[in-house]
Amino acid sequence: MTITVTDGGIETALTDRLGQELPEFAAFVLLDSAAGRTALHEYYAPFLAVAREHDLSLVLDTPTWRANADWGRRLGYGADDLARVNADAVALVRELDEGDPQPAPEIIVNGCVGPRFDDYVAGERMSAAEAEEYHAPQVRALAEAGADRVTSVTTLDAAEGIGVVRAAAASRIPVFVSFIVGASGRLANGSSITEAISEVDRATDAAPEGYLINCAHPSEVATGIARDAGAAELDRIVGFRLNAAASGDDGAGDEPRAFAEAELALRDLLPLAAVFGGCCGTDAPHIAAVAERAQRDGAADDANEAPIRRS
Repeated sequence: MTITVTDGGIETALTDRLGQELPEFAAFVLLDSAAGRTALHEYYAPFLAVAREHDLSLVLDTPTWRANADWGRRLGYGADDLARVNADAVALVRELDEGDPQPAPEIIVNGCVGPRFDDYVAGERMSAAEAEEYHAPQVRALAEAGADRVTSVTTLDAAEGIGVVRAAAASRIPVFVSFIVGASGRLANGSSITEAISEVDRATDAAPEGYLINCAHPSEVATGIARDAGAAELDRIVGFRLNAAASGDDGAGDEPRAFAEAELALRDLLPLAAVFGGCCGTDAPHIAAVAERAQRDGAADDANEAPIRRS
């Protein structure tokens, strides 16, 4: 199966590889300076090179994980400022490959919609209606700027995912939901992956184009998927954007080849998944390793399926 790759962990790569300081871990602030925009270009460039080298489609997230009302307020950005930076983020990603003599096969601009809160506190959780109202301005700005789709990223519970999906439907833009799981393979509220997918699908008439899991280690995702093996909801999962390190691991995490092997091994559990990329602690070498491993696996599959020749 041909895969699609994504970029990696933009915030960690910007700090670790490119030496950027990100207040509140917000990459969107870099859009407001020439030096910051240069850093963003330098972040994305090697992922484009991977896509070109391996002839793969590439999903690039906009640097807008924090570009919503609460985080924007902490950084001095009002509603008009946030609308501007969300639109600017789409334009920057859209223009990355323009004019290149060897363009990438396909670039999909994904409007990244981050959560309102990082941590799950039951008393602070929004209802689906509240989440729709909260996320609608960002979703609308990304849609109007021409993003190909939006994704609710590091989604802590089904209600917030439902809100983003409904906001996307109102803005007429394709939408995905990407859940985050912990060491147990469950969401922060204790629900399983399949329970969360089922809840979103029931509330939205299965409006999401598909589901992903991000910001977890492949081993944690495997635990969650194995628990519900055979459930129909698992067929709704289209991909993964995962961490190099497991929860609570303060080390450097998996080196690129080990990461690629662990992430692509998830195809044994979910053979329909086709999107593979990175989140925290991953960068271009991890995605290059994913592309290389997938290419080797594809070549091996082709060899195994070659017709027998009779002399």
